[in-house]
Amino acid sequence: MSPLIYAFNEIFSAAAESSGAVQKTAKFVLENVGWNSSLMKPKPTGHPVVEACLPTACANTDSNGSGCRALASALMETHKLLAWRATIRPPDEGPDVVAFVQNYAVTTIFGPGAVLQSDKVLAGFTLQAPDTYYPPHAHHAEESYWVVGGNGDWRVGSNPWYAVQSGDTIYHKPDVPHAMQTNQLPMLSVWLWTSDLDSKVIIVRGPPFTSIAGSIGVEQNN
Repeated sequence: MSPLIYAFNEIFSAAAESSGAVQKTAKFVLENVGWNSSLMKPKPTGHPVVEACLPTACANTDSNGSGCRALASALMETHKLLAWRATIRPPDEGPDVVAFVQNYAVTTIFGPGAVLQSDKVLAGFTLQAPDTYYPPHAHHAEESYWVVGGNGDWRVGSNPWYAVQSGDTIYHKPDVPHAMQTNQLPMLSVWLWTSDLDSKVIIVRGPPFTSIAGSIGVEQNN
């Protein structure tokens, strides 16, 4: 498990030296995680999305020094040792939410009771299957994403959809709605919360998010 933690450190260290939107949150996690602490061994839990999609996502990583390839390689070596889970949502939240839950897996690496203990951050991996729409949602937590493998489309607030790929980073201010859509490839990402770790994820409905799934590929990023 140590190579996986080392690869995370490399990803966050590179971001902390950048000028991107995730620079501040990357510095925060570097300063608030005991990187040399003992690692916990979770009870391994598999997930069908991981078995079906992780190899493809990890095979489609950036090779331009972002650290994504090293992180994907470390994950392939350790993914069967991790506790993967579905994002459980009430079925009455809509058929799009039901479809999403069936095609999405998440595991926590940093946080209370996680592989590397921390009471200041939550972080781990998400894996979104191909042709899967994550409806608009929001939470009080400040959030950063690193796209590790695969690609997709992303929307933050009421801004237009834009394409993301391995090596890209995304930052969400607290309470700002955001949504994700995959296409032919799955999308493997690192997620990081650096505030309000007990936040609930709320599905957002209504304008301008009523029919955004149909707008993918139509709107252009500013």
